[in-house]
Amino acid sequence: MPEMSYWMKLFTGWSQSLLDSLFTFSPKLLAAILIAILGLYLAKLARRYTFRLLLKVTKDEILSRFLARVLYAGVVVLTLITALSNLGVQTASIIAVLGTAGLAIALSLKDSLSNLASGIMLIVFRHFTKGDTVELNGTLGNVEEISLFHTKLTTPDNRSVILPNASIAQAKIINFTSNPTRRLEWTFSVSYESDIRRAKEVILLALQSESRLLEEPAPLVGVGSLGASGVDFIVRAWVKKEEFFAVQIAVNEAIKLALDEAAIEIPYNKLDVNLISKGTL
Repeated sequence: MPEMSYWMKLFTGWSQSLLDSLFTFSPKLLAAILIAILGLYLAKLARRYTFRLLLKVTKDEILSRFLARVLYAGVVVLTLITALSNLGVQTASIIAVLGTAGLAIALSLKDSLSNLASGIMLIVFRHFTKGDTVELNGTLGNVEEISLFHTKLTTPDNRSVILPNASIAQAKIINFTSNPTRRLEWTFSVSYESDIRRAKEVILLALQSESRLLEEPAPLVGVGSLGASGVDFIVRAWVKKEEFFAVQIAVNEAIKLALDEAAIEIPYNKLDVNLISKGTL
């Protein structure tokens, strides 16, 4: 029985020590849980209202959403560090371990991080934004989405193209819709037998019939070169960017019909063969 009494006292002492520790630790644990819950709630509120505010100020959905997400991540990290610190955890050592782990992950994911860095640059510098018509790496299309790792384009024939941001940051970017107007250019040829003054007049009249062409800058018609088969006219005019393709097609047809009605020949490649007849020796 003395042995039973010894173990009973040991168990009682251990239980009392555990209860004392729980009573001592419980407030800290409860406080840490409350800090975590409150911090996550505040992070969501900050993300939501920051996005709305930035969208109202910048009018740029992609930039606003990106900055709101960065703020959300920062608040979440700060909340977790505060909660752990309240529990008595040495956060300095945790931060050091996370830094070392982050370095190892960065080395193994350098391509993905390159896309991430490029995505941040594209969003911040805004060489193009959602809805723009651009040419990236030889691909023409409308910008549908700019994420942190890739950019999504929709081509004119309705194909979706996903481009890594790192490849875009190192390539030439052509933005066709960054300005409100665009210049159209055509080349029309007439035969050498045609009256070029009359041809120029007919082309100008055809341009005047297209109401979507801008008056300023005024349309330009002039002889660009003397080709192998005819005289080449260069025609230039300005339109609103959203009417570019429609006007390009309409003017092509209008000038062709106008030249036909004026009986001005549009030349085609010809080959003159001269036969020389020699007498029999």
